[in-house]
Amino acid sequence: MKTNTTTSKPKSRLWIAVPAVSFGGIGIELLLSSVGFPYAVWAGIAGCVVASFILFYQAYLKPRRDIVSLFVPLYAILIFIVPNEISSGVIVQTFYAATITLLAVRLEKLFNAPKPQKRTMKQMLNDYIVRLKPLLAVIDEETGHLVAQALLTYKFGLYGNAAEKSAEALARLKSITPHPGALESALLILRERAGDLADSRVTASPEHTFAEADYDNLAVRLRPDQIEDPATLDLDNALVLLYAVGIETSPDDEQALEEHQRFVTQILESYKEKLTA
Repeated sequence: MKTNTTTSKPKSRLWIAVPAVSFGGIGIELLLSSVGFPYAVWAGIAGCVVASFILFYQAYLKPRRDIVSLFVPLYAILIFIVPNEISSGVIVQTFYAATITLLAVRLEKLFNAPKPQKRTMKQMLNDYIVRLKPLLAVIDEETGHLVAQALLTYKFGLYGNAAEKSAEALARLKSITPHPGALESALLILRERAGDLADSRVTASPEHTFAEADYDNLAVRLRPDQIEDPATLDLDNALVLLYAVGIETSPDDEQALEEHQRFVTQILESYKEKLTA
């Protein structure tokens, strides 16, 4: 979830103070000079220096930081306060005031939006589990345990056991209402794949796939033109779905599944570019 960190309206108009104070100080300087005040130049200098600190404060409030604007007070001190060969007269002041005014406008236009936060695969997995709540609500602990065991034995390479656990879980699903069709499809896909691996055979076109009705309960949802291997995508979605069901409905397997969470996030990682496209 993104947090709205855009500055409020009063703060968003703070940039107006930058030209107002800097050019205002220069205006006062010119006015004092016209009456022969000997220290008139300090009015313009003060306006530029104070406006620089206002710009710093404006930059500090933004959700995204502009390094140039944050260092403006340092530039003002080096130019106008520290003795140097640069003139601190009205021409330099005017150029400086114009420069920090442009920085203030740039800051307001480009640095108000919060820096987008990239979602990690773990966050995507957690969001997916939240999305599965209606399906998870009908799964009892015993069924969840069988689902978790089917996934774990498959992960450990015990393909015969994985096929058996999948079959046991499928038998229990028959009595669950409303019927969790997506979970049934996932178990059928895993049972078929595990059976093939146990018998050292490869099925080019698996019998079991996810139906269109299962789409909303899948973690990886791609456009048809993004799908390179439908069978692999179905298996990956089945594994992620079984993990989500197991970790949420089987307390006895929660720790074991958490230890193998990387296995699931790596599946999601392989689709990262397509999921964020």
